[in-house]
Formats: sequence, C-alpha cells, structure tokens
Amino acid sequence: MRRVSSLAYLAALAVWPVPAQDAAALRRGASEILRPGKDWTLLGGGYQLTADPTVDNQGNVYFTDARNNRILKIDLDGKFSTWKEGSNGSHGIAYGPDGRWYVGQHDLKRIVAFGADGSESVIAEGFQTHHLTVTSRNDIYFTEAPTHRVWLVDAAGRKRVVHEGLKWPRGVRASIDQSRLLVNDPPTNEIWRFRIQKDGSLIDGRAVYHLKTTDGVPEADAGGMVFDAEGFLYVATKFGVQVFDPQARVTAIIDTPGIEGVDCVLFAGRGLQWLYVMDGDRVYRRPVNRRGVPRP
Repeated sequence: MRRVSSLAYLAALAVWPVPAQDAAALRRGASEILRPGKDWTLLGGGYQLTADPTVDNQGNVYFTDARNNRILKIDLDGKFSTWKEGSNGSHGIAYGPDGRWYVGQHDLKRIVAFGADGSESVIAEGFQTHHLTVTSRNDIYFTEAPTHRVWLVDAAGRKRVVHEGLKWPRGVRASIDQSRLLVNDPPTNEIWRFRIQKDGSLIDGRAVYHLKTTDGVPEADAGGMVFDAEGFLYVATKFGVQVFDPQARVTAIIDTPGIEGVDCVLFAGRGLQWLYVMDGDRVYRRPVNRRGVPRP
C-alpha cells in the first residue's frame, strides 16, 4: 500500500475537496498543541516496533523490540536501556494499575504479565494479539484481528468475547473516565466507541470518529491512540497524528517526521508533556502544550 507523509497530506489539503477554512483550522489546531520553535527529536532507531508502547506512572516509556526478543525502556531524559531480555516474542505492551506490564506474546499465543522484578505470569493462553489495554479495574481488553473479535480478560482471569464483526479491529483504548472503550478499524477509517458495563461487557457500539484521508489514498491506517488531559483523542495514522476534540471532530493534524506516517503515539516524559511517536523502526519525541492523562 502506498504511504503518504503527513507533510504531503497537509500540502494536499489545498487540492483535496476540503474547504479552505477547514484546512486552515487543521493547521491552526496543530499550532495550538505544538510549542513554537520545538521540533521532533530522533531518540533512536533500528527497532522492530510491532505494536503499542506504554508509559508508567513516572513517565517512562516501554516498548517491545520483537526482532531482538526484548522490551526496552526510555527514561525521562530520553535514554534507552534494555528492561527485559528474552521476552518470548512480546508484541504490544500495556502498563496496569497493579504495577505490572501486560504483553501479548505472539510466538507463544498468550498474554502474560511482567512484574517489576521481571517475573512472568501467564494471564491467558490461545491468543495472538498485538494490541491490548488495561483499565483501572485491571480488566484487559484486546483485539484479535483475524477473527474480527474484541476480547475481555477480567481481573479474575475470566475470558470472553465482548464484540465481533469489525473488519480488522486493531488499537484499543479506554476513555479518561473509563466508561467507554474505543476500538479502531483501519480498513474503514473509523473508530468505534462502546459503553463499558459493570461486568465489563460492551454495548451501544457505533462508529463515532472518522479519520481523514487524501484523494487517492483510501486508508488512514489507524494505529495507537491516546487522550490528553483536555479529552482530545490523538490517533497515529499514515497522515500524521490526527486529533479529535471531545465532540469527535478532527481539529488538528500534527505533521510527523518520517515519510510513512506513524504507528504509535503517546504522552510520556516529565509531567507527561512530551508527545512520542514511533515511525517504522524509529522513535521521536517533542514537547507540547498539552499534557497526558496519569493512570487512574
């Protein structure tokens, strides 16, 4: 599939059938988020960035480097270190409220949790997932794209399908107040929103967020998602980071440094005021005017 840089996307707004005032608003929306004179900084490269990274309560970033069978850490100063060797094919990682790191181990078809001491506990078996999230109740939601399913593993370890039927469910993220679950469906350029019931089941699912694309490129290829403290949703796409306001309208598109768009986005660093993106095998960050949401 042909990729388009986010810079090219913004340039294409001049010829794409979008009113001029809308294109201007997207640029203005990005300028309100970004700090003047501060650009993206390349922190490192050469990693196999296969799925979503995560951030702990201090603002440190963790991501899987599947090619080298390890999990890496980026500290508050942007320095890399190996956090876990021999990760058994871990793809995608989420930090839980219990202080453990949950990962999908693709090669072994299971989800495990790593403790701070590196100890490993099996949470669920028989699944190949790259995208998962952990709520404040320690419920794990994850997608299984080939079967078109969204699964729940609750805090007691019970597993069940909570939705099926999306074309290719990928990224998952709970809302700030933990009342909703967002699931993106890249082939449709839509992000679905569900209401989370007391038992963890999902109801009232509908496509609420609609990603932008340019003329001739059919898919935005949505990846990771994250909220800021003001309730704006940031979505990693091949056209840069698309930002939705609380009413689910695209209000900004943040240009990103690579030529193929980005796969992941998150707030991390001191005060959660750095925006991190992962583009192919590279990691970048820049300071922004917005702040991420601390884990409940």
